[in-house]
Amino acid sequence: MRRPRFAFAMLTLGAGMAGAGVAGAQVTPKRFAVVTRLGAFSPEKAASQELAGVIGLDAEYAFNKYFGLGTALDIGRGNTRREDFIQRLRFGNPAVAGGDTIYYQQLGQPVNTLNLTLFGSLRVPGKVSPYAVGGVGSYVLIMDALANGSTRYMSGMSLTGGAGVNIKFSEQYGIQFDVRALQFQNFERAKLDPSDGRFPNNWFPEDLPTPPAAKNSVLNTTFTLGFRYVPGAGN
Repeated sequence: MRRPRFAFAMLTLGAGMAGAGVAGAQVTPKRFAVVTRLGAFSPEKAASQELAGVIGLDAEYAFNKYFGLGTALDIGRGNTRREDFIQRLRFGNPAVAGGDTIYYQQLGQPVNTLNLTLFGSLRVPGKVSPYAVGGVGSYVLIMDALANGSTRYMSGMSLTGGAGVNIKFSEQYGIQFDVRALQFQNFERAKLDPSDGRFPNNWFPEDLPTPPAAKNSVLNTTFTLGFRYVPGAGN
């Protein structure tokens, strides 16, 4: 799953480099640029979350036409993958092994994801400008309070790497498309289970889907289209 994502990112970067020979650049040295982004958040299977929408906001300062430093905030809202959290409940006559009726339920919940990153950027100047970004930050997953009976969250360090292309319309305005890989460290999938593991399917696991193996870090991918604005450029 990871290889196609990184291959897609490299193809995006290569396509941008092919057009970088066009004169001009929207990256104005010694100025800030603001980018609003909208797209999709694609978690890897071990994260036990579904594809979700994401909005992002970047604020970047260009030291020169090649290098910049900035912050990025990504906010997403999606759902956990219900089939990864199957509950086994017993009802009926309590004298028969705690109940003579067994009920299986897939248990999911909404999840809000926030990721704040300090990143550096490397750009190839041009009207069509490919770029690469990399950084470190922190993420937090906020679970649904109604499903859990209380506020519950998970947080840790995040690592970001990606590539994209910016297309200049004027000295101030442009659009960009990029692909970013977000690695969440200290990931605890058990916290996504509202039942806290009280009703595991231990009797007939072969009859129902088996969740992927839990991991301490998960690699997620964002695909976003953004609007780039450089205040005061061209004045």
